[in-house]
Amino acid sequence: MTASLTPERLARVIAETWPPERVETIGPFAMAHGGGGGNRVSAARLLNAGASGSEVSRDEIDSVAAAQRALGQEALFMVLGHQTGLDGLLEAEGYTTRDETVALTVAAADLAAPPPRVTCFDIWPPLAVQEEIWAQGGIGPARLAIMNRVTGPKTSLFGRIGDRPAGSAFIAIEDGVAMLHALEVAPRARRQGLAAHMMRAVAHWAEAQGAEIFAVLVTRKNSPALGLYTSLGMNPVGKYYYRVKLGETAQK
Repeated sequence: MTASLTPERLARVIAETWPPERVETIGPFAMAHGGGGGNRVSAARLLNAGASGSEVSRDEIDSVAAAQRALGQEALFMVLGHQTGLDGLLEAEGYTTRDETVALTVAAADLAAPPPRVTCFDIWPPLAVQEEIWAQGGIGPARLAIMNRVTGPKTSLFGRIGDRPAGSAFIAIEDGVAMLHALEVAPRARRQGLAAHMMRAVAHWAEAQGAEIFAVLVTRKNSPALGLYTSLGMNPVGKYYYRVKLGETAQK
């Protein structure tokens, strides 16, 4: 069964399962306070995710950019794949593209499977050893704070290989969609099948919580992850990318 998302639903699921510190409205935009948590929680986005953005003015973009800089953030906008009007205006204003990201989905029931014994455990809050695994992949306190801010159904997944800690992931559910974030496998444990076991285990948890769709976000340049997700039957349903003002420093 194909699992698809409308742009509006996709934007809502991203915002609710990986939320910024807070959001304020500036004209047609939701301007996020990211708290150092990276692009996804710091980028401004159109309040009407289904719109193309052709109605946006240069002054409205400048107002958002000024508010972002006042917070110590980049002038950064998320552009969904169909938002050609917004994209053209940002390009004309000197904003360059960054990190094209693909959303892939599958019916949760089609992916769900119990993991092999003592391989994966869902647990909340995460264990200290999971935080150590995340930290190895650059997922530090600011992103852990994002996980803690989620108010809907959520859990973490702890993966093991040979009775040793090996992987960690975060999953949250919004509007019947379970979205996976922060999947990290320790370098010594890669290419041993753990990530696939973790994906199926997370989908198993999500289905038990009533989720119908299982979703992930992955940058286009992350070929290994794209290969894993497609091998598990996941299909692209949308994309987005960022536009950032030329000459500004990228947020880590």
